[in-house]
Formats: sequence, structure tokens, C-alpha cells
Amino acid sequence: MRQHVRAVIDETLRALKAKGVISFDAIPNYSIDAPKSAEHGDWACNVAMVMSKAVGKKPPELADAIIANLVDAQAIIVSVERAGPGFLNLRLKDVVFQRVAREVLAAGAQFGRRAPKSTGKKVMVEFVSANPTGPVHIGHARGAFMGDAISRLLDAAGHDVTREFYINDSGKQVETLGRTVYKRYRELFGEQITLVEGEYPAEYVIEIAKAWRAEVGDAFLSKPEAEWLPAAVAVGIRQNLKSIKATLAKANISHDVFFSEQSLHDSGAVKAIVDVYKARGVTYEATEGRRKDNKEKVRDAESKASKFADRQLGGTFLMTATWQDEKGKMPLKDEEDRIILRADGTPVYLTADLAYHKAKFDRGYELMVDVFGADHAGHVPRIQSGIHLLGFDTRKLEFVLVQIVRITRGGEEVKVSKRKGTLFELSDLIDEAGADVCRFIFLMKTRDAQFDFDLDAVTKQSKDNPVFYFQYGHARCASILKKAAEKSVPFVGLDTLTDAQLARLTLPEEKAMLKKISQLPDVVASAADRLEPHHVLYYCQELIGDFHAYYTQYKSDPIISDDGEKTQGRLAMVAALKQTLKSAFGILGIDAPEYMEAPAEE
Repeated sequence: MRQHVRAVIDETLRALKAKGVISFDAIPNYSIDAPKSAEHGDWACNVAMVMSKAVGKKPPELADAIIANLVDAQAIIVSVERAGPGFLNLRLKDVVFQRVAREVLAAGAQFGRRAPKSTGKKVMVEFVSANPTGPVHIGHARGAFMGDAISRLLDAAGHDVTREFYINDSGKQVETLGRTVYKRYRELFGEQITLVEGEYPAEYVIEIAKAWRAEVGDAFLSKPEAEWLPAAVAVGIRQNLKSIKATLAKANISHDVFFSEQSLHDSGAVKAIVDVYKARGVTYEATEGRRKDNKEKVRDAESKASKFADRQLGGTFLMTATWQDEKGKMPLKDEEDRIILRADGTPVYLTADLAYHKAKFDRGYELMVDVFGADHAGHVPRIQSGIHLLGFDTRKLEFVLVQIVRITRGGEEVKVSKRKGTLFELSDLIDEAGADVCRFIFLMKTRDAQFDFDLDAVTKQSKDNPVFYFQYGHARCASILKKAAEKSVPFVGLDTLTDAQLARLTLPEEKAMLKKISQLPDVVASAADRLEPHHVLYYCQELIGDFHAYYTQYKSDPIISDDGEKTQGRLAMVAALKQTLKSAFGILGIDAPEYMEAPAEE
């Protein structure tokens, strides 16, 4: 519907240019929005204010010229009025609302989406990236669903999207995993073992050891550490990744690429990036890194940085804070310069992370989205600074930081699985609540909102359960269409639908719903630009709420009646609403059920 209005405005502007009333090179981007009050019309347009300076006319003067010369080739405008400083308030004919149903049904499953890869923009979303030292637990859950939904949104917006998982398969943590696996492996042959602090006591490590023994028997019992440690690390990573992928599949989440950190070390990319920075003159050798404010470093005694401060003494530091531009200013956002190479020549985690992000830019992505937990917020300015110092455009790199969500049952936080005695895994949460419920709950709030995931609430089949209420909207549409068929008045379908039948959709609530239905493509595009999936959820909730209210209000004038033409018009609207919800649900990765039991209150 918005596109029809834009076509009228654009054609009018071109006509004014042809008449010599105004002159411009190109029509700029302007907005067409639903006004806050229905009294102001169906759509409000700010084109006169946007173009006034370029054409040399004041906004009210340009608005009046547009109104006086309106080119309405399709005869869809009832009236146009100037309001305020130059807004155009437009009212449309009923036929414009009614044709929405036909347009949605014609688009089918593609409604709300642009053609795949139609923008030509290469986008990469990196998300989950859980350490391969254990399963995906509830601490990873929100980032997993958020990253997947953002990927789906960007795909629906027509971009060429790659979903990537960065495997932290290098360093002390995976080495500790390998040592634990080897101990459990020896234990399977009757040896008494003792796990030390930091090793992994959970049951899954025993299962990894069993899988390893089934493959190699006792072959590694007498091998030196130089042979058994790499093998134990490899099998540990392999089995944990297998488990991680299985859990993500259960959550309806998939990745196109699993990128190995170890591959960066093996290829020499990590050491090479240090040389790049040195060549660019943005490093220095020192005992400690400099701070932007020149104050002495004060660290939390319990922080990792404090506990391992001795490892940070001496080495190569990157000017992530104190680099100066040509004006002598320090524009980077990091608080202090960061070590990238220790005195003994070994790189730190940040160095590998910078090499990884350089590889993203080298692969030609035009937008790179990192979905991190909020606890990684301090890492963001280091990466941004490091990328800037490489000469890349940091605007191509977006960070989505998601806040923690508490899982509760009976008012108490759930952290541990009663069955396993370990961290509550995402797989367990899905088994208990369902993948759709998990996805909905983790996406329903803004990324920076903290809230509780109440396991008791999401099992109730009532309108108070937001997930049930959400999916029930689609199921109700399906039920109405099924009931019409059972009453021998099935929806005639798109090919047989007539304008006379659609012309019976004249109620204010019907027009409002059709108008809102028409906005799905814009909602999806906006949500994709903002990397905020919750806007699509809110849109669906509003649409479903409008339909439930309409259904209840007009029970005395039901959708299925003895008036054949009105019945078909309303069934067309219901079918269009059903398709809209199914499309929106699908873009977010949520199932659209055809049948659900009605809530008790109905």
C-alpha cells in the first residue's frame, strides 16, 4: 500500500519537473508513515520538507504544488491535505485496502521478503561461537537465537548471508580438555585418576573418553604426552562440536561455516598480523601498556587481568587507546593499549581475534555482525580499535550485545540440570519448553533488556502465555478457513476471488487490519537494518491482537454467513492474515501451527 502512495508522489514530482515548476536531479528518500491519529488520514508524507531546500521552495509552497498537480493514474487517492510545516495527509479509496488481500495471496510464502541475494550485499553473522570444551548451555541460548534471527532477517531483506561459528580450538582451555579426556580414558582401563582444579568433571567428558577408546582401544596408554595430548584434544573438540551441532539443530539453528582459530595459527596469520601492525607504526615495546588518561592501572583483584598480570608484563603493545590522528587527537574508544605479543613471543587471545576479523574483511564482506554476550562488552572497543589500525572501515563491523536471561521455575533461578548435575544445557531447556517457545522468549525483548524466562508460565495454554497467544492467532485463521470448508462455503482462492467480494471489506477494523498486513515488508526491512528481530514479533502481536478483537466484536456479524460475497471477502482477508503471520513467523524461525486447542476462556 505504501508503494502505491509513493508511486503517486513520485509521478507528481516528475510532472512538476516537466512543467518547469521545480527542478531536481533525483527524488530523495522520504518517508510515508501511518499517522498517530486516524483523523489525519491513512498516510502522512514528509516529501515537501525533505525536498524543499533542493528545489528552492518552502515546504508549505511545495506541498501545495504537489496537491494541486497530483497525478493519480490509478485513481487511488480520495483526498490530500497539507498539515503543519508541510506534511501531506492522504486518504485512500477502499479498493486500495481491499487489494492488499489479493497482493498477499499472490506473493504467497515470499510475502515480506525480497528476492534472495537481490541486494548483492555480502553479509556475515558470527554467533554462538561457544568454546568447544563442553555443550551449549543456557548462557549461550539468547545469543544463539538472536544471531539466527538476525541472519534470517538479513536474508529476508535480500542480502547474501553467511552464518559463521568461530571455534576457539587453540590455547590452554582446549589443552585442559585434552588432559581431562586422557585421564578419563585411562580411568576406563581401571586406573585411579584425580582431576585438578580447572579440569572438566562433567559426565560428557567420560562419554568422549568412551568414544575414543572405542576407536583406538589401548593404543595411547603407553604413548608419550607429545602424542596423546594432540590426539586427546582433537577427539575432545570433535565430539563436543558434534554435540554442539546436534543441540543447535534441535533449536532449528544452522551455520554455513565453522571457522577454526587453530587454522589461523597454523597458517601464520596470527604472527603475521603483528608484523602488519608493526609496519603501520602502531605498536611499541614496553613493560606495560599506556592508558589514554595516563593514570596508573587499577585492576579488580578478582579479575582475570589481575590474576595473570605477570603474564602481561613486557611485550608488544598495540595502540588501541593512544593512537593519534593527524590532528593529534586520540579518537579510539579503548581505555588502554593492549598487548598482542608477550615478551616470549607468544600471541594473546586478542591477537588471534584480530587476525580472525581481518580474515572477515579479506573475504570481502560488506557487513559483519558479531553477536556477543553483554559480558564481552569490554572486548568490543579493542576489536574496533584493532580494525581501525589496520585501515579497514569499522562501520562495516556491527556488534550486537545481548543481556543475560534468568531461567526460573517456581520463582527460583535454574542454573543446574537436576538430571545431569551440571550447567543447564540448551538441549534440556528445549526438551522442557520447546524450540519455538525458547526462540520466542529469547527474541521478545530488546537485546539490552534483562528479564526472566518463567518455565511455569510458558506451559499454560491461555492468553496470558505470550507464546501461546502468538501462535494461536495463526491457528485461529486456519480453523476459520477449515470451518468454512466444512460448511460447504470454502474460500474460493486467489484465481476465483472477485473485486466485488473484496469490496465487502468496508469495516474500519477490516481496513485497519489490511493496512497493517501491507506493512510486513517494511517492518522486516527496518528490523533487518536495525538488527532487531523483536520488531517483527511486536508487529505480529499487534496484528494478532487486532484480529482477536475483531473476531470477538463481530460475533453477531460473523466471518462465515449466509451472505456469500461478504463471506468470501472476509475469508480472503483471513487467508491473507494467515499468510502474513506464517511469513513473519518463518522469517523468525518460529513454527506456524495449523491447529491449537482454544484457551479455556474461549
